[in-house]
Amino acid sequence: MPRDWQTLIGGMSDVQKLVHLAGRLDDFEVDRIKGELLREGRQAYEAELTRQAKKAGCPGRVGRLTGGPALVELNRLFEEHAKGIVNTYNYDLAGAIIAIRAETPTANRHVYARRVQDWETKRAAWKDAQIQQYTTGKARAMAQSDFFRLNNIGGVAVLKPGAAVCPVCQGWIDRGEISVREATNNPPPYHHNCPHRFTIIPDRVPSDECRLLWMGE
Repeated sequence: MPRDWQTLIGGMSDVQKLVHLAGRLDDFEVDRIKGELLREGRQAYEAELTRQAKKAGCPGRVGRLTGGPALVELNRLFEEHAKGIVNTYNYDLAGAIIAIRAETPTANRHVYARRVQDWETKRAAWKDAQIQQYTTGKARAMAQSDFFRLNNIGGVAVLKPGAAVCPVCQGWIDRGEISVREATNNPPPYHHNCPHRFTIIPDRVPSDECRLLWMGE
């Protein structure tokens, strides 16, 4: 369920509502964030195609995502991700404003503005890294799945690193080597801040077939 920031601001004072209005993100920010995510995700997708081609014995092939269903899916994925980022920010902002009033009931708009700025700086210190990790993780997992499926390449995969606090991740780790097909059908990240990725050992592609690989074109 999305976090409902509108409900939170319903009980705010007029000053708090103005502070939230001044700071909250809107549809323009959704478009801006989506563009940033798509650029970053596309680079990660192409780099993963290149990485897997090299591991499969075709180091001369380079990933280049120019269109088609993969790019459409990345657009859809990161538009939804951008909407979630904006909604979560607006919810967290409302919570921060409410907390300021609880700490300082007499706070005026200048106090709110200063403390919201401090809150935003502290939040960005960890949130930006979380977003980047999720973005590249989703794009890399999607690239792995597309590469092995569209090129009909087999192999084995192991989830790395080999320790986890999340039971879902630990379950995949405990299974050890699994088929590439199973790994790419169940891609990480499995949760926020998920550090796990499948390390894939692909079957080798004959050198005279490297030129036939699908690389995102």
